[in-house]
Amino acid sequence: MTTTTELSAMNKAEIIAELEKMVVARLFGGQPWLADPETCSAIWRKLIQMGLLEQVRDEPPRWRTTPLGKELDLDLFLVFMGVICEWDVPITLNEYGLLTEPEFDAIIESSEADAETLLSGYVKRAYFDYRKAAKFCTDISSNPSN
Repeated sequence: MTTTTELSAMNKAEIIAELEKMVVARLFGGQPWLADPETCSAIWRKLIQMGLLEQVRDEPPRWRTTPLGKELDLDLFLVFMGVICEWDVPITLNEYGLLTEPEFDAIIESSEADAETLLSGYVKRAYFDYRKAAKFCTDISSNPSN
């Protein structure tokens, strides 16, 4: 079994910057937000190289988020990059407080067949809300006298 437990030479700031770059390309690029299988595979490989995911079993393949991946909210970044099952998207956004209960209920109860159309607006807004909160937390922690 091939497991990836070694951390890449990237530091946290570089990893976060790379995740942000990947999100912008996926969420705001010209291609559909929800990734096709080939794109998903490429992104998963990159996340493994970055030390954010590790394989725990070959057959059937099982992966888990590393402690660093958990610390950096990888599950939320997977949503932002469109490499998660579309119907897990509202659950993850709700867990992070990025959807209101009425929005969550409306998505779950929706008969919209096109997940991309239904979810992409919520995901984009959630990304901006998450970035604002992350910046606020960073600003507070780097200047605790405020």
